[in-house]
Amino acid sequence: MKILLQTAAWLLLVSLLSSSCKKDYYIDGGLAEARYHGSIYSYLKNNPYLFDTIAHVVEKAGLRKMLESDTVTFFSPTDNVIGEAMNVLNEYRYINVEDSVHMDDISPEIWRRFLSRYIIRGRYEARQFARVDPKNIYAYPGINYVMESGYVLNIGLIYQDYNNVEAVGARILRLTDITFDPLNFTNNPSIIVATSDIQPDNGVLHVLNMRHTLGFRLEEFVRVAEQYLQNR
Repeated sequence: MKILLQTAAWLLLVSLLSSSCKKDYYIDGGLAEARYHGSIYSYLKNNPYLFDTIAHVVEKAGLRKMLESDTVTFFSPTDNVIGEAMNVLNEYRYINVEDSVHMDDISPEIWRRFLSRYIIRGRYEARQFARVDPKNIYAYPGINYVMESGYVLNIGLIYQDYNNVEAVGARILRLTDITFDPLNFTNNPSIIVATSDIQPDNGVLHVLNMRHTLGFRLEEFVRVAEQYLQNR
């Protein structure tokens, strides 16, 4: 599976979408409103430079049928996120004098557990999410959503300032792992959406920024995967 350099992959993402996207109010969060005639899974398969590994893991996790026929919203990581997770796992195993492993050595249940954190039932475009302001969370708290795995993420739109005027600029989707520190919102791991509102036939696809770690908690993936490998 190919793991691309972040800069090259980002430039490619822009080129892939630019012919079918138009810039709008969500420009700073990426290109928006790309209509795609096919399923979410088909979109991933047909854009292998960014989603080759993701599509493979989706199939291994038993999520292909869902992303082909069910109406869902998928906040998709890019290939480098899986690559980083496997690299960190193998670094841990190297330190412990264990052989390196590959993606197919990890159980489907583990991949499903982590990828399902990015799937929510229903069709959600960026404009449908409530405002979130990490600096004023009591006034603008976003909304907590129960994802397909049962994991809870806070999802909301950050309203950017423009020309020194508050909250009139572009809007950016942000996902926050709200359960990491329920008492202090700003301590929770979060990620913004780089490209929003790709619209396949069976839902909506939002592409996460590449600076992300699998499942928001990479150490959890390493622990769970290593436990499985030890016990198989």
